[in-house]
Amino acid sequence: ISLARRSSSYLRIVLTPRNRVARIMNKQYKYLYIVSVLLLLSGAALAVIDHPVFDIIYGLGAFGYTAYYLLTPTDELTGTLRRAVRMGVFSGLLFLISAAARFDTFASFGQGLWLVFLALGLIYMIYGNVLLYIDERKKQ
Repeated sequence: ISLARRSSSYLRIVLTPRNRVARIMNKQYKYLYIVSVLLLLSGAALAVIDHPVFDIIYGLGAFGYTAYYLLTPTDELTGTLRRAVRMGVFSGLLFLISAAARFDTFASFGQGLWLVFLALGLIYMIYGNVLLYIDERKKQ
């Protein structure tokens, strides 16, 4: 989730990574991010239906989100941007753990454990995007 300054579309504000990290990445990876976040959000929202297909959709979204940040080159980034990428990787790993919990991997801990990992992943995702936003404001 990214914070864009001037955008006419709500979907563009929420899902497009508008920062220097995204400019370094190829355009194909930008679409990986967008599709993965859409899969992640739709899989999480459709969890109330309790169908295995939505668990797979959620897992694919978590995998794509994690892959996006793992493929981000960090050689030429500043310290703040590297920290934001690390936050993205960590939130992706939390989303993957959450996806594993959706398949009853941690059934002995309860059915709602995936929501705990989802919430933690969202907190780190938001924190990383706030770091990117603050860095962009400092550069301008």
